[in-house]
Amino acid sequence: MKLAGPICRNCKSRGQSLFSFCQVAETEQINAHKSTQWFRKGEYIFVENTPPAALYCINSGTVKISKLSANGKEQIVRIAHEGNFLGYRSLILKSRYTYSAVALEECRICVIPKADFFSLLRNNNDFYQALMELICKEADEAEAKLSDLAHKPVKSRIAEALLLLANSSTDEEHTISLTREDLASFVGTVKETAIRVISELRDANIISIEKRKIRILNPQMLTHISNVYD
Repeated sequence: MKLAGPICRNCKSRGQSLFSFCQVAETEQINAHKSTQWFRKGEYIFVENTPPAALYCINSGTVKISKLSANGKEQIVRIAHEGNFLGYRSLILKSRYTYSAVALEECRICVIPKADFFSLLRNNNDFYQALMELICKEADEAEAKLSDLAHKPVKSRIAEALLLLANSSTDEEHTISLTREDLASFVGTVKETAIRVISELRDANIISIEKRKIRILNPQMLTHISNVYD
């Protein structure tokens, strides 16, 4: 659903976005050309294997980035938050999306024409450099996740995921509202195992669960668990 969007120069997410590297005139141009859309929980922002149309920037809400395996099972690659860009790699490569982006809650997304995105890449060296650093960082994180899947037990992977999600949460109390199914997909296990591990952590008073939201009570112990390898 389209709606009136925030003014870019006053956007509360700008400090977490690469748009913080834009000059005033560039910011005004983006503001004049962008549109803003509202997505309900579970709605697709874009779908895997479709051609890229624009750059997406999350103004509010949380988005899961996921792929379908050969057997049709969803694998969550990462969780994106306010200020994060979506779809930029496919724009740069001029290739179809290699993943889908789905709203985990109500989200407001700014849609920036690809012409404005490429203009920034050509004319703003700070923006270009920051984007290259982001691409490298995400590649490192993907490699680390693959290593964790190979060497860490499920409980350690879930503990690490909870710490990551809590630290990146925009909620004032850093609560986590990911479903057990999505959490299982994020760490590469099945829902039943995720439910069992979450129950064990709750019973040990390491986390609490209120209205389906997870709150970390003992981050030190959760960090210790996250660093255990097989």
